[in-house]
Amino acid sequence: MSKKYAVVKTIQTFTHTYVIAEDRLQSLNPESPVELGWADDVVTCEDMDEFSQKFINESIIESKWVDEEDVLAFFDEHSELEYLRDWTKEQKLTFINYGLKLDKDK
Repeated sequence: MSKKYAVVKTIQTFTHTYVIAEDRLQSLNPESPVELGWADDVVTCEDMDEFSQKFINESIIESKWVDEEDVLAFFDEHSELEYLRDWTKEQKLTFINYGLKLDKDK
């Protein structure tokens, strides 16, 4: 019988704070009176680094059992693991089974 794996998908929530001086905003469009909404645009366009961030919580959105074949398919299907696609089956299973904080205390 194939080994089963628990897959838990979560969403983490953070607050992010951005700070920019009025004169810096004005320099983006010197021909018009500065508007606070320009700061929103700069953040939305990712043209400014965050000043600070704070973790709020983590919410579980899905939990399910999958078999070994499905858990191995995650390596090829999930873009955040794209760099692991060329790993062997053994490397992938080692990453899953032993790359846990639970095992670091032993």
